[in-house]
Amino acid sequence: MSTTVGQYGNFGSSLVLLSGIKAMGEQKTTLAWQTSTNILGQTYADLGDNRSSALSVTPKITQVASWQSNITVAQTSLTMTATALKQLVSMAQSLSTNLISMSGTTTSETVNSAAAEATSNLSAIATVLNTSNGSGYVFAGQNSTEPPITDSSSITTSSLATQIASLVSNLSTSGASSVLDDATTASADNTSGTSLFSSDLSVSGTDASALQSKIVTGDNTTVGVGIVATQSVTSSSATSPSTGSPIRDLIRDMMVVSSLKGMTSSSTGFTDLVSKLRTSIQSTVSQLTDMETSVGVTQNALTARSTLLTNMNLSLTTQLSNARDANYAVTASQLSDLNLRLQASYTLVADMKDMTLASYI
Repeated sequence: MSTTVGQYGNFGSSLVLLSGIKAMGEQKTTLAWQTSTNILGQTYADLGDNRSSALSVTPKITQVASWQSNITVAQTSLTMTATALKQLVSMAQSLSTNLISMSGTTTSETVNSAAAEATSNLSAIATVLNTSNGSGYVFAGQNSTEPPITDSSSITTSSLATQIASLVSNLSTSGASSVLDDATTASADNTSGTSLFSSDLSVSGTDASALQSKIVTGDNTTVGVGIVATQSVTSSSATSPSTGSPIRDLIRDMMVVSSLKGMTSSSTGFTDLVSKLRTSIQSTVSQLTDMETSVGVTQNALTARSTLLTNMNLSLTTQLSNARDANYAVTASQLSDLNLRLQASYTLVADMKDMTLASYI
């Protein structure tokens, strides 16, 4: 009878002790993981009462990160757009300077030099307008996969360039006003074969403005970004005649000047045409500068928005941290205490192997 008691008493005590050791082992695994990752649990279910808070905050953090990413991508494109606009303004200013030099008594050498520069700059304008940020064309608007200028390599020999050259060749009979009016009509023509621009951008300046790209920067918040190649500018008025788009006006004026080769101040209608072009290009420079300024304003607004989102993300991350993160000092202390208890338990198990009935008396 005493042997039976000893056997079952010892066995029962061992079961209880081993069960406790197993539970402490599982707790040790959890505490070790918490200590190494500084997170309370591997799943939301492990977070206990903090679960609902973590579930609520996590998608908000993801959303804010998405908005910040939109701003980062937009800022890259806007920087490229600003650089491109600086180039357009520079070319427009150079044309303005050349037109001033052609005012008054002008030799064919001066005119030919200006015409050659205008021809060269036409190709440069086409290249600038087809600026790509790596994923799309910055002047293309919402359909950024389509290049604004459909054939940038042949702009100087395009149908539009040929039409304008023909108009300028009849300057002596048609007169400056007629030449510039007809050149404007041709430049504003959106039909395929005449327009230099993609089908999406071959619209009026007002309609083109509506094609501006937009990004989401918050709940129900979108921001228009970038410049559409054929858009109008509402901040300042163009000098008549105008296509309704400062970039189209710039191309028109470049094509007209490139067609003046061989003329002098004594050529019929030349002085009047140069005077009208000077007025036109001054207006174009002003409008292009307004475009450049608007890009800067958008960049500043997005920078401010990004700062706000950064602060929002910090607040949300702090909330998530409070709900999810473990207290390293507490978990480390608990782990240390648990190791001591486990060590004591292992020692007790080892001692129990040698215990007899006499050990219980």
